[in-house]
Amino acid sequence: MGELTAIGFRPGQSVLHRLDPRTKQALLMGISVTSLWGNLSFLALFTAVIMLSLNTAGMRIRRLICETRYFLFFLCFVFGVRTITFSGGWTPAFSAEIAGEALIVCWRLLLVVCMGVLLMATTRTADIRAALVWFLKPVPLVNEKMAATMVGLVVRFLPVILFQGAEIADAQRSRGIERRKNPLIRLMKFTIPLFRRVFLSADELAAAMQARCYSEHRTLPDLFFTWRDGMALGAGILISLTVLLP
Repeated sequence: MGELTAIGFRPGQSVLHRLDPRTKQALLMGISVTSLWGNLSFLALFTAVIMLSLNTAGMRIRRLICETRYFLFFLCFVFGVRTITFSGGWTPAFSAEIAGEALIVCWRLLLVVCMGVLLMATTRTADIRAALVWFLKPVPLVNEKMAATMVGLVVRFLPVILFQGAEIADAQRSRGIERRKNPLIRLMKFTIPLFRRVFLSADELAAAMQARCYSEHRTLPDLFFTWRDGMALGAGILISLTVLLP
């Protein structure tokens, strides 16, 4: 499964793999919020860091683009919606200034998604769950173990969903789905079997967890904060400070 999809944990010994999962989650949350106010200097620097991190983690850019192509289509849709305006009638109008703002918004969203993919690719699901329990434990009225279990299941299920979607797409192409010119019919033919397989897989997983007497009270892996984590947090703070640059 790890070779069939680029989204999911990939074993390795890179610097990102050896960081504490709490550090990676803190960087994800902090820089994601900072990117909302990020200017071109911040986005350019952070893009270079993301590209270097993807290369360090052993992830191929071409494969990542292929796996996230539906999100890229969504970004193109967002760009078109924010760029094209209708003023004084049904004739669409295009503004370079508005297009630049829309491009920055899509750029920010893409960087946040790349950070999430890096977190999933370099962190085991059990470590992600342990870090979430550590973060949510001080929060009142929140069952940190249940919340962490739900997030862990989402992280575990996402590569499975992508793999099932690829299987369905290959099967439909082999049966000549391209002859259907209506994109809505093609989308319906794809989403209905995908949702059916996802729900069946979720039912099977729930039954398997109940059969094995799954409980929230499980032994969590030990987490250790080292000098690498301190350097990573310091680098994240420096990157965030570039927001203040003109």
